[in-house]
Amino acid sequence: MALRKKARTKSSKTSSESVKASKGSAVMTTLTDPKKVLRIVTAAKVAGPLLAAGAMKASTTVRGLLDEKRAQKLGVPVESVAAYKGPAGPSRARIAGLSAAIQDLRSRRSGELPVVSFTNTANARLIDLTAALDATASMPPGTQRTAIRAVASELNQIDAELMTFLVGPPS
Repeated sequence: MALRKKARTKSSKTSSESVKASKGSAVMTTLTDPKKVLRIVTAAKVAGPLLAAGAMKASTTVRGLLDEKRAQKLGVPVESVAAYKGPAGPSRARIAGLSAAIQDLRSRRSGELPVVSFTNTANARLIDLTAALDATASMPPGTQRTAIRAVASELNQIDAELMTFLVGPPS
Protein backbone atom coordinates (compact mmCIF):
# COMPACT_ATOMS: atom_id res chain seq x y z
CA MET A 1 0.00 0.00 0.00
CA ALA A 2 2.73 2.45 0.95
CA LEU A 3 4.55 1.80 -2.30
CA ARG A 4 1.49 2.70 -4.37
CA LYS A 5 1.11 6.06 -2.57
CA LYS A 6 4.74 6.92 -3.26
CA ALA A 7 4.31 6.03 -6.88
CA ARG A 8 1.21 8.23 -7.16
CA THR A 9 2.90 11.23 -5.60
CA LYS A 10 5.88 10.85 -7.90
CA SER A 11 3.68 10.71 -10.98
CA SER A 12 1.64 13.73 -9.84
CA LYS A 13 4.81 15.72 -9.28
CA THR A 14 6.12 14.90 -12.72
CA SER A 15 2.82 15.87 -14.35
CA SER A 16 2.77 19.25 -12.56
CA GLU A 17 6.36 19.83 -13.61
CA SER A 18 5.47 19.05 -17.22
CA VAL A 19 2.56 21.56 -17.08
CA LYS A 20 4.94 24.25 -15.79
CA ALA A 21 7.44 23.40 -18.50
CA SER A 22 4.76 23.56 -21.21
CA LYS A 23 3.59 27.00 -19.93
CA GLY A 24 7.17 28.24 -20.03
CA SER A 25 7.65 26.95 -23.56
CA ALA A 26 4.36 28.57 -24.66
CA VAL A 27 5.57 31.95 -23.45
CA MET A 28 8.89 31.37 -25.17
CA THR A 29 7.25 30.49 -28.47
CA THR A 30 5.07 33.62 -28.22
CA LEU A 31 8.08 35.82 -27.59
CA THR A 32 10.05 34.31 -30.46
CA ASP A 33 7.27 34.37 -33.06
CA PRO A 34 7.85 37.52 -35.16
CA LYS A 35 4.19 37.99 -36.11
CA LYS A 36 3.01 37.80 -32.51
CA VAL A 37 5.74 40.14 -31.33
CA LEU A 38 4.78 42.64 -34.06
CA ARG A 39 1.12 42.49 -32.96
CA ILE A 40 2.08 43.06 -29.33
CA VAL A 41 4.33 46.01 -30.20
CA THR A 42 1.65 47.57 -32.43
CA ALA A 43 -0.98 47.18 -29.72
CA ALA A 44 1.39 48.77 -27.21
CA LYS A 45 2.03 51.70 -29.57
CA VAL A 46 -1.70 52.33 -29.94
CA ALA A 47 -2.86 51.62 -26.40
CA GLY A 48 0.20 52.98 -24.56
CA PRO A 49 -0.52 56.71 -24.98
CA LEU A 50 -4.19 56.18 -24.16
CA LEU A 51 -3.36 54.28 -21.00
CA ALA A 52 -0.71 56.84 -20.00
CA ALA A 53 -3.14 59.74 -20.46
CA GLY A 54 -5.81 57.95 -18.44
CA ALA A 55 -3.35 57.14 -15.66
CA MET A 56 -2.14 60.74 -15.59
CA LYS A 57 -5.68 62.10 -15.35
CA ALA A 58 -6.57 59.62 -12.61
CA SER A 59 -3.47 60.47 -10.57
CA THR A 60 -4.14 64.22 -10.92
CA THR A 61 -7.74 63.76 -9.80
CA VAL A 62 -6.73 61.66 -6.79
CA ARG A 63 -4.04 64.21 -5.85
CA GLY A 64 -6.60 67.02 -6.04
CA LEU A 65 -9.02 65.14 -3.80
CA LEU A 66 -6.28 64.41 -1.27
CA ASP A 67 -5.22 68.08 -1.26
CA GLU A 68 -8.82 69.20 -0.72
CA LYS A 69 -9.24 66.78 2.17
CA ARG A 70 -5.98 67.93 3.78
CA ALA A 71 -6.91 71.61 3.29
CA GLN A 72 -10.25 71.02 4.98
CA LYS A 73 -8.55 69.20 7.85
CA LEU A 74 -5.99 71.99 8.32
CA GLY A 75 -8.51 74.79 7.84
CA VAL A 76 -6.55 76.51 5.08
CA PRO A 77 -7.20 77.19 1.39
CA VAL A 78 -6.26 74.40 -1.04
CA GLU A 79 -3.62 76.62 -2.65
CA SER A 80 -1.61 76.84 0.58
CA VAL A 81 -1.69 73.16 1.61
CA ALA A 82 1.90 72.66 0.44
CA ALA A 83 3.11 75.27 2.95
CA TYR A 84 1.83 73.15 5.83
CA LYS A 85 3.43 69.80 5.13
CA GLY A 86 5.39 67.62 7.50
CA PRO A 87 4.87 66.78 11.16
CA ALA A 88 4.70 70.45 12.19
CA GLY A 89 2.25 71.35 9.39
CA PRO A 90 -0.95 71.30 11.45
CA SER A 91 0.63 73.51 14.12
CA ARG A 92 1.87 75.93 11.47
CA ALA A 93 -1.65 76.10 10.02
CA ARG A 94 -3.06 76.82 13.49
CA ILE A 95 -0.53 79.60 13.99
CA ALA A 96 -1.51 81.16 10.66
CA GLY A 97 -5.19 80.95 11.56
CA LEU A 98 -4.66 82.38 15.03
CA SER A 99 -2.53 85.21 13.64
CA ALA A 100 -5.27 86.16 11.21
CA ALA A 101 -7.93 86.04 13.93
CA ILE A 102 -5.80 88.13 16.30
CA GLN A 103 -5.17 90.74 13.59
CA ASP A 104 -8.89 90.84 12.86
CA LEU A 105 -9.67 91.33 16.57
CA ARG A 106 -7.10 94.12 16.80
CA SER A 107 -8.46 95.91 13.73
CA ARG A 108 -12.03 95.79 15.06
CA ARG A 109 -11.33 96.68 18.71
CA SER A 110 -8.08 98.64 18.60
CA GLY A 111 -9.34 101.26 21.08
CA GLU A 112 -9.59 98.85 24.00
CA LEU A 113 -6.42 98.58 26.08
CA PRO A 114 -6.90 94.89 27.15
CA VAL A 115 -7.38 93.88 23.48
CA VAL A 116 -4.25 95.75 22.36
CA SER A 117 -2.25 94.24 25.21
CA PHE A 118 -3.50 90.73 24.39
CA THR A 119 -2.81 91.07 20.64
CA ASN A 120 0.74 92.32 21.26
CA THR A 121 1.47 89.49 23.70
CA ALA A 122 -0.18 86.84 21.51
CA ASN A 123 1.66 87.97 18.36
CA ALA A 124 5.00 87.83 20.19
CA ARG A 125 4.13 84.38 21.53
CA LEU A 126 3.13 83.13 18.06
CA ILE A 127 6.47 84.33 16.66
CA ASP A 128 8.26 82.37 19.41
CA LEU A 129 6.16 79.28 18.70
CA THR A 130 6.95 79.54 14.98
CA ALA A 131 10.65 79.61 15.85
CA ALA A 132 10.13 76.57 18.09
CA LEU A 133 8.47 74.71 15.21
CA ASP A 134 11.38 75.63 12.93
CA ALA A 135 13.75 74.14 15.51
CA THR A 136 11.84 70.83 15.53
CA ALA A 137 12.94 70.10 11.96
CA SER A 138 16.38 68.90 13.12
CA MET A 139 15.21 67.02 16.21
CA PRO A 140 14.95 63.24 16.55
CA PRO A 141 11.39 61.97 16.02
CA GLY A 142 10.57 61.36 19.70
CA THR A 143 11.80 64.78 20.80
CA GLN A 144 10.13 66.36 17.79
CA ARG A 145 6.73 64.90 18.74
CA THR A 146 7.12 66.12 22.32
CA ALA A 147 8.04 69.63 21.17
CA ILE A 148 5.12 69.75 18.73
CA ARG A 149 2.74 68.67 21.49
CA ALA A 150 4.11 71.44 23.73
CA VAL A 151 3.55 73.99 20.94
CA ALA A 152 0.00 72.66 20.45
CA SER A 153 -0.64 73.11 24.18
CA GLU A 154 0.52 76.73 23.99
CA LEU A 155 -1.69 77.27 20.93
CA ASN A 156 -4.65 75.92 22.90
CA GLN A 157 -4.01 78.51 25.60
CA ILE A 158 -3.77 81.36 23.09
CA ASP A 159 -6.92 80.08 21.40
CA ALA A 160 -8.79 80.04 24.73
CA GLU A 161 -7.67 83.60 25.52
CA LEU A 162 -8.71 84.74 22.05
CA MET A 163 -12.14 83.21 22.53
CA THR A 164 -12.63 85.13 25.76
CA PHE A 165 -12.16 88.37 23.82
CA LEU A 166 -14.40 87.23 20.95
CA VAL A 167 -17.31 85.61 22.78
CA GLY A 168 -16.72 86.37 26.43
CA PRO A 169 -15.41 84.29 29.33
CA PRO A 170 -16.52 80.65 29.56
CA SER A 171 -19.45 80.09 31.88
